[in-house]
Amino acid sequence: MKLSSLLEKCSIKPSADMVDKTYDPEIPAIVSDSNRVEQGSLFIAVKGFRTDGHKYISQAFANGAAAVIAEERPDDIKKENPIILVEDSRLAMAGIAAEFYGNPSKDMILAGITGTNGKTTTTWLIESIFKTSGFSTGVIGTVNIRYNGKVYDNPVTTPDSIDLQKWLYTMKKAGVSHVIMEVSSHGLELKRVDHCHFNLGVFTNLSQDHLDFHKDMNEYFNCKKRLFTQLIKPDRIDNAAAVLNIDDRRGKSLFHTIDYKTIGISTESEADLSAENIKHDIHGVSGTLCMPGGSFNFSSPLTGRFNLENILCAAGAAAALDIKPEQIKKGIEQCRTIPGRLEKIDNSIDRFLFVDYAHTPDALDSILNTLKQIAPKKIITLFGCGGDRDTSKRALMGKIACKQSDITIITSDNPRTENPVSIIEDISKGLKNYHEISEQELLSDPFQKGYTVEPDRKKAIKKAISISKPGDIVVVAGKGHETYQITNRGTIHFNDKEELEHAAASFADQFKPIEWLLDDLTAALDCEPLFSAEKKNVRFASISTDSRTIRNNQLFLALKGENFDGHKFIKALINKGVKGFITQAGFTDILDPGTREILQKNRLVVFETSNTLTALGKLARYQRIRSNVKLVAITGSSGKTTTRQITEEIFKTHFHTLATKGNFNNEIGLPATLLNLSHAHEWAVVEMGMNHAGEISRLTRIALPDIAIITNTAAVHLEGVGSVNNVAKAKAEIFEGLNENSTAVIPGSDPRRKILEKGAEKNSNITQYLFFGSDKNSDITASDIKNEMNSTRFQIEMEDEKHLFTIHSPALFMVENSLAAICAARAAKISINGMKSGIGAFLPVSGRMNIYKLNSSVNIIDDTYNANPASVTAALKTLKSMSRDKNSIAVLGDMLELGEESDTLHRDIGRKAALLGINKLFIFGPQGKHIIKGAVENNLPAEDIFHGNKKKIAQKVLENCEPGTWVLIKGSRGMAMENVIEELKQMAKVTADKKMT
Repeated sequence: MKLSSLLEKCSIKPSADMVDKTYDPEIPAIVSDSNRVEQGSLFIAVKGFRTDGHKYISQAFANGAAAVIAEERPDDIKKENPIILVEDSRLAMAGIAAEFYGNPSKDMILAGITGTNGKTTTTWLIESIFKTSGFSTGVIGTVNIRYNGKVYDNPVTTPDSIDLQKWLYTMKKAGVSHVIMEVSSHGLELKRVDHCHFNLGVFTNLSQDHLDFHKDMNEYFNCKKRLFTQLIKPDRIDNAAAVLNIDDRRGKSLFHTIDYKTIGISTESEADLSAENIKHDIHGVSGTLCMPGGSFNFSSPLTGRFNLENILCAAGAAAALDIKPEQIKKGIEQCRTIPGRLEKIDNSIDRFLFVDYAHTPDALDSILNTLKQIAPKKIITLFGCGGDRDTSKRALMGKIACKQSDITIITSDNPRTENPVSIIEDISKGLKNYHEISEQELLSDPFQKGYTVEPDRKKAIKKAISISKPGDIVVVAGKGHETYQITNRGTIHFNDKEELEHAAASFADQFKPIEWLLDDLTAALDCEPLFSAEKKNVRFASISTDSRTIRNNQLFLALKGENFDGHKFIKALINKGVKGFITQAGFTDILDPGTREILQKNRLVVFETSNTLTALGKLARYQRIRSNVKLVAITGSSGKTTTRQITEEIFKTHFHTLATKGNFNNEIGLPATLLNLSHAHEWAVVEMGMNHAGEISRLTRIALPDIAIITNTAAVHLEGVGSVNNVAKAKAEIFEGLNENSTAVIPGSDPRRKILEKGAEKNSNITQYLFFGSDKNSDITASDIKNEMNSTRFQIEMEDEKHLFTIHSPALFMVENSLAAICAARAAKISINGMKSGIGAFLPVSGRMNIYKLNSSVNIIDDTYNANPASVTAALKTLKSMSRDKNSIAVLGDMLELGEESDTLHRDIGRKAALLGINKLFIFGPQGKHIIKGAVENNLPAEDIFHGNKKKIAQKVLENCEPGTWVLIKGSRGMAMENVIEELKQMAKVTADKKMT
């Protein structure tokens, strides 16, 4: 482009003092850095903060500049050197750059996002919506610049006008149709985005930041305001629009001053876009998004109220461009994570780890306030403040961090030219009312609150992990997506995400199972290996019974049952590289000669035992003893899994704890749990199940408990034991294997309490008995029990003290489970704070008293995990308690394994449902006829009972629902009653979709 043409289009006239008025070179490039000048370039001299481009005009000419744009002509420049004078070099540069690159933004949809916080997240959300809508999308933002699968580093949020217009030109050339740009206050103040043709502006919020650059908050806001009042030009852009967060007072004021299309978004009041039925938890946010084009339910893994604002801003931007609601929903839900914006870090140590860019008081307060409301346990916050930036926010951020966190670790951020210690001293000025925690206090009291200082950011992150407990939240704030740290010695690589991942992985390493040497195996199994091997070279990381997942450094134990035989896979595992095996006696005798020769030649480790299931137990017992842990064992007819989970949560507040996972509570599952013990574990919490007498006896002699809990006894597994009294005797076997100075925890109000006590008295190792329940002679009892939608509050009395607890379940029987867990905690000398925190962190597993809304009319109680007479009775009581005077429906499947008493026990359930006043019974399964008989005999009208298949039951539920209806769904595991819930969801979705269309 000719110089004259470029200047004419920008309305810039050549300076009057130019010697040659006809001088009109071709301009191949425009630059503002004299070092980037090439032959024929147009150099634009800009006054910066650290240097002035006017000082480098002579260098620019020396490097081949054809002409210079400047605000003044230096005295040392020759008169014949062409300099065009302008009032504002930055504004001129923006216009020249746009013209030079052909005003690319005129031919694209350009959305500008501005505000103090949320810009980056909102751009990612809008990008996801644009992509699901089929648009070719580009993004220019803080994290990077990206389009068409290409990603480029971006050193500043909003590039200077030359680079910006070049990127827009490049994107346009690549076929990009929609561009989303983060517009910073620097970008606006420094005219970087002038001459961009914005179709749309989004205002997220305004809070204190950049007051080292702006004089005050008013100046800061007026700068942001420019995007909407000067740069979006409705007279030149069709359908220009502004999306404004009116929850922010500045956004609200801006909303009333704009005279073109505005879309207000709010999480608090009525607006063009709003949200209702919002649910926040540690895993994300969900609810209903309400907009003029239709409402829809959504679920996002992005956490917090501020992210709800970002979601609404993104939805508003999409709505302004007439994108359909279904595309908006899809785009929101497909945006899974934002780099450095409350970004969750996967880990194996049962913590909630986040990296966040929060570097302003408002941003830090916002994320911590959000996390505080949904925190399962403690919040540990690590942050620092940047050097050479606004110093007034440092003390304020320190105060916010301590107020909103349990423990704050103050460290270095990007100190730049400042001394990190001086920055920390500034932060500490806001901490006069908070306790500085010593190293000893951090280790001795997990509930100590206050702050500590560690200037080295890497060490600080390691400390945050080391002092945390399972369920805690660790937030590393300030740097977010940045991969560097700027110090007075230069810029170094530093990535908070990498450091957090590394610290978590290193911490997890200490909990790897104790490895097995040949001597250990020989001692545990009480036999020698078949083939000689050099003991010093033999070691196995762990023991596996699964041929599908075994690793080369593990030893394979071949289990054999009625329908499986692990010995069949040994030959393949030898070829795979597995070097050790435990088999049943005689196995090597029937091996083919070739395989036997391989075993001998390679000196593979082979132990032959009389029974590999027994061998598994021996190995687990050996591991349990050498780990030197303490152990809690739990059994009972119902509630043992819930009690185990509550106990685990409590113990994890004080100790490194290993616990049963899933249903690993039998003669295979229990040893598999114990084999995972490490030297770092302090307690184990295990569950013991049974179908026949003698099973728990074998399990307890493997586990050697220090505390044994029986939750209750009831008519369960009668096919195997014959009577309820025999159930109690079988459960009491748990006391047989207890260690010295152990504790027995017994349900004080259980009808078979005497049988349980008698079983415990046989073991002289038991030195403490603790009883729980409603019986007045119990050690720990509950009173003032009140349940609500998703929680139950209760008061316990223990050692002449009363304490209030809350558990996140409306099920009344959860109180009994909590009392049992509290007994174990008391025996382990865990603090009341630990008990409260653990119970507060407990969440029921899927299918165990999960409560949620199917739609605006129906509340579902999902208790489909399993069923027996005691648990069904408890569930019916919860249904009646929750429904109160509203419509109640019980959907019941058969209870299995009840032996000869099955008919009578099902009939009794029908009787109880009728007497409780349940409005309707919908029954599935052959035993349902007995439930119906018991209900009708006790005056539940036959027309309020239905017996059919799952699909018809689901239809009946929806037909009989009215606003406020409560529906309980329960049955034994083998009845798969969760399928009824799936049918209900599908039917409800079809109904909702019809309404939406």
